[in-house]
Amino acid sequence: MGVEAYLGIPLRGEGGRVLGILVAMHDAPLPEEESALRREILLAYAQRAALELEQQENRARLEATARVHSLLRPAQNSQEVIQIAVEAVLRETRATTALLSLYRESGDYLEVVAAAGYLAEVARGRRMERGMGLSWRVFEEERVLYLEDASQTSQAIFFSGKPSRAAYLGVPLRDAQGRILGVLSADTAEQGGVLFPEDRHFLVALAEATGAAMARLDALHQAQMEARRFQALAELSARLEGLEAPKEILEEALEALYRISGFQVACFHEVAPEGLRLLMVAGEPSEDWLQQAWQEAYPPGHGLRGQVLLTGEALYVSHYPDHPRALAASVAMGLKCAAYTPVRFSERTVGVLSLLDFRTAYLENPLPLLNFAARRLANALEKAETLQQLRTTREEALKALGLALEYRDLETAGHTERVTRLALELAGEMGLSEPTLTHLRWGAYLHDLGKLAIPDGILKKPGKLEPEEWEQMKAHTVLGEEMARRMGFLPPATLEVIRHHHERWDGSGYPDGLAGEAIPLLARIFALADVYDALTSQRPYKRAWHPEEALAEIAAQAGRHFDPMLCRIFLQRVGRGGVFER
Repeated sequence: MGVEAYLGIPLRGEGGRVLGILVAMHDAPLPEEESALRREILLAYAQRAALELEQQENRARLEATARVHSLLRPAQNSQEVIQIAVEAVLRETRATTALLSLYRESGDYLEVVAAAGYLAEVARGRRMERGMGLSWRVFEEERVLYLEDASQTSQAIFFSGKPSRAAYLGVPLRDAQGRILGVLSADTAEQGGVLFPEDRHFLVALAEATGAAMARLDALHQAQMEARRFQALAELSARLEGLEAPKEILEEALEALYRISGFQVACFHEVAPEGLRLLMVAGEPSEDWLQQAWQEAYPPGHGLRGQVLLTGEALYVSHYPDHPRALAASVAMGLKCAAYTPVRFSERTVGVLSLLDFRTAYLENPLPLLNFAARRLANALEKAETLQQLRTTREEALKALGLALEYRDLETAGHTERVTRLALELAGEMGLSEPTLTHLRWGAYLHDLGKLAIPDGILKKPGKLEPEEWEQMKAHTVLGEEMARRMGFLPPATLEVIRHHHERWDGSGYPDGLAGEAIPLLARIFALADVYDALTSQRPYKRAWHPEEALAEIAAQAGRHFDPMLCRIFLQRVGRGGVFER
């Protein structure tokens, strides 16, 4: 070009970074005496130019930062931030592809969680093991990487399968503490070309804002989740305290776990002789999984659930198919994420509580939640078991007391059992249910409790009682109620059976001479059963009546001794099938 003289000076910014080169050329040799002066003049221009370039870069960075913050502001969660980021890269730069990859610590790989542009569908969801692809270079070196032609490096991955000249720009994603979350990258693989400095400024600003926004929204989401979780767990604890039936306790615990955890399925497997068996499930399980789950047993050590039974240690598996103990059948069903914890009380494991998800892996570790729920569930089940044992003991004690009264009163053997059964069947015909049936049953056991206070000379007298003796005998109803009340736990309905089972519909009974519906219903029911059994049983002073004779007497006493409506139900039921027959 005829150049005879050349002078080049680097344009240096802050920290000595080279921004460019300022060159002066002349078509004739420069006089020696002018060289130094021209050098100084050019150096002054270079300094001024470097300052202008740096200011331009700073303005570009500020504009890019303001732009990306404006773009990300509407995002409500991390997933929205990620999607906005990759779409913004295509809209605001010359890139044809934008990828956002996150690091998965448990699997030690980068996963493309969002993609936009050229071959986005092919790229989305791809996992890159350590060392694969340029994103790993960005991640490991923790700095921005720009290549004008990525095809010149063997580390580059082309999703089209055909390397081509393309620019690549990768920027680390960091949270507020500087921890690297992943990589935001852009390239021109579809049409080639370079990425200009303003494209790079934008991508760097976008990566910084994206990482910060993700961390902020994740922290906010976590705080909100923790608050809701704490409230839900507090409510669960309160509800479990009020429940006594094991089935209801399990249902409440599993439904709460399903709602709080975000997992697809919550289930409980109980310990059986052959191993763990599914007892209850909540959530949205597939029909195929349910059919398999109801049939399968997990002996100690079989699969992850059996391993928890064997070791007694809770276990969280973020990516189920990768675990060496994963069961092929569960993998085939699509199980991706799972957590298990044992439920123990009274120094034994009674089952395993599980959370499962067939939709996505790497859900938030639920073991703190699962272990808390397991402890509350164990406490509630242990309390329920203790209460059931107490109820059983109490029931047997009351029944034994009724039998003792039967022996002392020289009743026909089995009177207490028969009259209790009769009364409960009649109550069932009327549609009565728990706890009313229990109150009636206890009243049947203890209806003659007051006879403990009646002297043997009166109680066992073979002949007719004298008027004074009869008054003493009638007092057993009042005495029985007083004695039962002192037990402290019998409900009013049971006490009413003890006191009023000798009242009559026409008001001629004792001890209070109540009539009609003023007589408590359970006392009316029991009176009918008691008289029927007395009529059909042999006593020292009478023969046993034939059932037909007894039924005729019951019919005759309707409206006098007995409630006519109860008599009608009693007689109809016996006529239909004789369940009341002895």
